[in-house]
Amino acid sequence: MADPNVYSLEVDFAHIKTFSCVNGRPFRCKGLLVTVEQPVAVKPDEDDAELPLCDMSLVNVGSFVVSNDLYEYLKPLAGNTVQFIELQWENARLWLCNVVSVVDCLDQQKSEMNPFGGVANAVFDLSKVPEQGFFKIKEDNFTGIYLSPAIYEALIAYQPSGVEFEEAALT
Repeated sequence: MADPNVYSLEVDFAHIKTFSCVNGRPFRCKGLLVTVEQPVAVKPDEDDAELPLCDMSLVNVGSFVVSNDLYEYLKPLAGNTVQFIELQWENARLWLCNVVSVVDCLDQQKSEMNPFGGVANAVFDLSKVPEQGFFKIKEDNFTGIYLSPAIYEALIAYQPSGVEFEEAALT
Protein backbone atom coordinates (compact mmCIF):
# COMPACT_ATOMS: atom_id res chain seq x y z
CA MET A 1 0.00 0.00 0.00
CA ALA A 2 1.48 3.34 -1.08
CA ASP A 3 1.98 6.08 1.51
CA PRO A 4 -0.96 8.49 0.89
CA ASN A 5 1.15 11.58 1.65
CA VAL A 6 2.82 13.97 -0.77
CA TYR A 7 6.57 14.49 -0.58
CA SER A 8 8.89 16.92 -2.29
CA LEU A 9 12.26 15.83 -3.55
CA GLU A 10 15.12 17.78 -1.97
CA VAL A 11 18.67 17.29 -3.22
CA ASP A 12 21.24 17.23 -0.39
CA PHE A 13 23.38 20.12 -1.71
CA ALA A 14 25.90 20.06 1.13
CA HIS A 15 27.02 16.48 0.53
CA ILE A 16 26.81 15.83 -3.21
CA LYS A 17 28.52 16.75 -6.41
CA THR A 18 26.42 19.20 -8.46
CA PHE A 19 26.94 19.99 -12.12
CA SER A 20 26.79 22.75 -14.68
CA CYS A 21 26.63 22.52 -18.44
CA VAL A 22 29.99 22.81 -20.19
CA ASN A 23 28.41 25.19 -22.72
CA GLY A 24 27.39 27.50 -19.85
CA ARG A 25 23.69 27.55 -20.78
CA PRO A 26 21.36 26.37 -18.00
CA PHE A 27 18.26 24.27 -18.62
CA ARG A 28 14.91 25.98 -18.11
CA CYS A 29 12.81 23.18 -16.61
CA LYS A 30 9.44 24.85 -16.14
CA GLY A 31 7.09 21.92 -16.71
CA LEU A 32 7.64 21.82 -20.49
CA LEU A 33 9.65 19.59 -22.79
CA VAL A 34 13.16 20.86 -23.58
CA THR A 35 14.75 20.48 -27.01
CA VAL A 36 18.49 19.87 -26.79
CA GLU A 37 21.12 17.82 -28.58
CA GLN A 38 22.10 14.83 -26.44
CA PRO A 39 24.22 13.87 -24.63
CA VAL A 40 24.81 17.21 -22.92
CA ALA A 41 28.36 17.60 -21.58
CA VAL A 42 28.45 18.58 -17.89
CA LYS A 43 31.17 19.32 -15.38
CA PRO A 44 31.17 19.43 -11.57
CA ASP A 45 30.67 22.83 -10.01
CA GLU A 46 34.00 24.16 -8.74
CA ASP A 47 33.06 24.02 -5.06
CA ASP A 48 31.86 20.41 -5.39
CA ALA A 49 34.91 18.83 -7.02
CA GLU A 50 35.77 16.74 -3.95
CA LEU A 51 32.21 15.71 -3.10
CA PRO A 52 30.93 12.26 -4.08
CA LEU A 53 28.85 11.44 -7.14
CA CYS A 54 25.53 10.24 -5.75
CA ASP A 55 22.44 8.55 -7.19
CA MET A 56 20.73 11.96 -7.30
CA SER A 57 22.28 15.32 -8.01
CA LEU A 58 21.49 18.66 -9.58
CA VAL A 59 22.22 20.72 -12.69
CA ASN A 60 19.81 23.56 -11.94
CA VAL A 61 16.73 24.37 -9.89
CA GLY A 62 13.54 22.76 -11.17
CA SER A 63 15.16 19.53 -12.28
CA PHE A 64 17.32 16.79 -10.85
CA VAL A 65 20.00 14.41 -12.11
CA VAL A 66 20.09 10.65 -11.61
CA SER A 67 22.74 7.99 -12.11
CA ASN A 68 22.32 5.58 -15.00
CA ASP A 69 21.28 2.78 -12.60
CA LEU A 70 18.59 4.95 -11.00
CA TYR A 71 17.44 6.04 -14.47
CA GLU A 72 16.91 2.40 -15.47
CA TYR A 73 14.88 1.89 -12.29
CA LEU A 74 12.79 5.07 -12.60
CA LYS A 75 12.12 5.15 -16.35
CA PRO A 76 9.23 2.65 -16.36
CA LEU A 77 7.80 4.13 -13.13
CA ALA A 78 7.88 7.78 -14.20
CA GLY A 79 5.92 7.21 -17.41
CA ASN A 80 5.33 10.42 -19.33
CA THR A 81 5.76 12.65 -16.26
CA VAL A 82 9.51 13.08 -16.87
CA GLN A 83 11.62 13.90 -19.91
CA PHE A 84 14.99 12.16 -19.48
CA ILE A 85 17.90 14.05 -21.06
CA GLU A 86 21.22 12.23 -21.34
CA LEU A 87 24.21 13.91 -19.72
CA GLN A 88 27.88 12.99 -20.02
CA TRP A 89 30.63 13.65 -17.49
CA GLU A 90 33.96 11.86 -17.98
CA ASN A 91 32.94 8.18 -18.15
CA ALA A 92 29.70 8.63 -16.22
CA ARG A 93 26.37 8.48 -18.00
CA LEU A 94 23.86 10.61 -16.10
CA TRP A 95 20.30 11.72 -16.79
CA LEU A 96 18.65 15.08 -16.23
CA CYS A 97 15.05 14.58 -15.12
CA ASN A 98 12.83 17.32 -16.47
CA VAL A 99 9.44 16.95 -14.79
CA VAL A 100 6.81 17.84 -17.40
CA SER A 101 3.66 16.91 -15.47
CA VAL A 102 2.04 20.04 -13.99
CA VAL A 103 -0.95 19.30 -11.76
CA ASP A 104 -3.59 21.62 -10.29
CA CYS A 105 -3.70 20.05 -6.82
CA LEU A 106 -2.74 22.85 -4.44
CA ASP A 107 -5.36 23.72 -1.81
CA GLN A 108 -5.37 27.48 -2.40
CA GLN A 109 -7.36 28.22 0.76
CA LYS A 110 -5.04 26.39 3.15
CA SER A 111 -1.65 27.00 1.50
CA GLU A 112 0.46 29.96 2.63
CA MET A 113 1.75 32.21 -0.12
CA ASN A 114 4.94 34.26 0.18
CA PRO A 115 5.15 38.01 -0.53
CA PHE A 116 6.54 37.28 -4.01
CA GLY A 117 3.48 35.30 -5.12
CA GLY A 118 5.03 31.86 -4.59
CA VAL A 119 4.17 29.16 -2.10
CA ALA A 120 5.64 29.45 1.40
CA ASN A 121 3.80 26.39 2.75
CA ALA A 122 2.08 24.07 0.28
CA VAL A 123 -1.04 22.17 1.29
CA PHE A 124 -2.25 19.64 -1.27
CA ASP A 125 -5.74 18.37 -2.06
CA LEU A 126 -5.05 14.63 -1.94
CA SER A 127 -8.01 13.87 -4.22
CA LYS A 128 -6.20 15.74 -7.04
CA VAL A 129 -2.68 14.34 -6.49
CA PRO A 130 -1.66 11.86 -9.21
CA GLU A 131 -1.12 8.25 -8.15
CA GLN A 132 1.92 7.73 -10.39
CA GLY A 133 5.00 9.70 -11.40
CA PHE A 134 6.49 13.06 -10.52
CA PHE A 135 4.71 16.41 -10.75
CA LYS A 136 5.10 20.17 -10.39
CA ILE A 137 2.69 22.95 -9.52
CA LYS A 138 2.49 26.35 -11.22
CA GLU A 139 2.16 28.20 -7.89
CA ASP A 140 5.83 27.74 -6.98
CA ASN A 141 7.07 28.83 -10.42
CA PHE A 142 7.47 25.18 -11.42
CA THR A 143 10.59 24.75 -9.25
CA GLY A 144 9.39 22.23 -6.64
CA ILE A 145 9.45 18.56 -7.57
CA TYR A 146 6.72 16.50 -5.95
CA LEU A 147 6.31 12.75 -5.77
CA SER A 148 3.21 10.67 -6.28
CA PRO A 149 2.69 8.08 -3.54
CA ALA A 150 3.91 5.31 -5.89
CA ILE A 151 7.15 7.13 -6.83
CA TYR A 152 7.82 7.94 -3.19
CA GLU A 153 7.48 4.26 -2.22
CA ALA A 154 9.69 3.20 -5.14
CA LEU A 155 12.42 5.67 -4.14
CA ILE A 156 12.25 4.61 -0.49
CA ALA A 157 12.73 1.00 -1.64
CA TYR A 158 15.71 1.98 -3.85
CA GLN A 159 17.32 4.12 -1.10
CA PRO A 160 19.11 6.58 -3.41
CA SER A 161 22.02 8.59 -2.10
CA GLY A 162 22.06 12.38 -2.34
CA VAL A 163 18.38 13.06 -1.74
CA GLU A 164 15.97 13.82 1.07
CA PHE A 165 12.18 13.87 1.11
CA GLU A 166 10.09 16.54 2.75
CA GLU A 167 6.49 15.76 3.68
CA ALA A 168 3.82 18.24 2.57
CA ALA A 169 0.53 18.98 4.28
CA LEU A 170 -2.70 17.47 2.89
CA THR A 171 -6.39 18.24 2.95
